[in-house]
Amino acid sequence: MGLLLEGEARNKSYSSLTYYNAISTDMPKYKIIDLGFSTADGAQPEIQFVRGDIHFSFLEWEEQPVRFIASDVRAFSWLEELDIPSLRDDVTYEVDDSDLIQKYYDWNAMSPKDGYRHFKLCFNAAGVFDVVCKTITVIRPPEK
Repeated sequence: MGLLLEGEARNKSYSSLTYYNAISTDMPKYKIIDLGFSTADGAQPEIQFVRGDIHFSFLEWEEQPVRFIASDVRAFSWLEELDIPSLRDDVTYEVDDSDLIQKYYDWNAMSPKDGYRHFKLCFNAAGVFDVVCKTITVIRPPEK
């Protein structure tokens, strides 16, 4: 089972790349997205689950802290390694046609109109954070 590439990179963030299974169009599609930070060589991840949201922080490759909040989380996981060998392990993906989101639809726990999205943040130096949530918001440090 191979993955094909759809689209071309518009810039260095590869914001328009989509990977999908070549055998079935019902399989998940992995689109590289830019959330305003890089996960490449990110280290020291910290995850806190607070009243339905995930507060996530890590050090990016220049050892600057990055913080974001995943809001209204339905599911999340942390893996020590990327579980899909054909994907890059140093970028962030949005997963279209997500099997995980489909499970929630099948259980009548949410519907497409609810606006949930599946993100896969790949930290090649630390692991992989999968999250189904409504939004991811970057928390910027105060200006000095």
